[in-house]
Amino acid sequence: MKVALGWQSEILRENRAFLEQLPDLASEHLDQLTVIAGHPIYEISDGIEKTGTNLAIMGVHNRKGLERLLGSTTNGVLNSTHCDVLAVHPDGDANAYRRVLIAVDTSGLLDQVLATATHYTEVAERIDIVSVIVPLNMAFPSPEAAIGLQPSFAALTEDIKTQATAKITAAAETAGLSNRAVNIRVGDPRDEIIAAANEMQANLIVMGSNTHSAVNRLLLGSTARGVLNHTPCYVMVCRQR
Repeated sequence: MKVALGWQSEILRENRAFLEQLPDLASEHLDQLTVIAGHPIYEISDGIEKTGTNLAIMGVHNRKGLERLLGSTTNGVLNSTHCDVLAVHPDGDANAYRRVLIAVDTSGLLDQVLATATHYTEVAERIDIVSVIVPLNMAFPSPEAAIGLQPSFAALTEDIKTQATAKITAAAETAGLSNRAVNIRVGDPRDEIIAAANEMQANLIVMGSNTHSAVNRLLLGSTARGVLNHTPCYVMVCRQR
């Protein structure tokens, strides 16, 4: 037991020494540096709740295979708190957000996501607003069941596109993002957001997430989680206040 405690203390000292040598960590902030032992998700989430933090900045590594199935610390914190999270990607550009993708829907998070995005678009050379509509035939248990309704689906999808474009455009103008075209895509939200980010070579994706149900966390996942698992850049995830 003493050997284990000694080893743990040495690891903590080494981690702190390493962090103190980072060039971006100003000396006046060293007294705010905390290195503790414990489960990362629990300790970070507990710290967020105790300090009333409204933004956590964390790394994301696009894990594969079993590691993705088991989740990640960033996903765990998203599932455990209502704190906004800025996920830092190792291949991302930390110097400036020149190309920003804002992924929204028409839910209650629309205004919040757009307002948050304005904090990251001051130096942006390109700002794309994207919203994804899930194909209506996905509501049916089999493709055959929806065949006869395809013409109606097509007309209804166009109507949804029109209404969504109008609502998002108005909200964008209110947020100070006037004259920004709204790109409505049809497909899986995760895949379409990642595709749009790759097409514009985005430096940052700003999106919302209010998924807290156990089924979504454990079985289905969420759009935000899917994007974090496949993102090519930084991701700012806005949570329901």
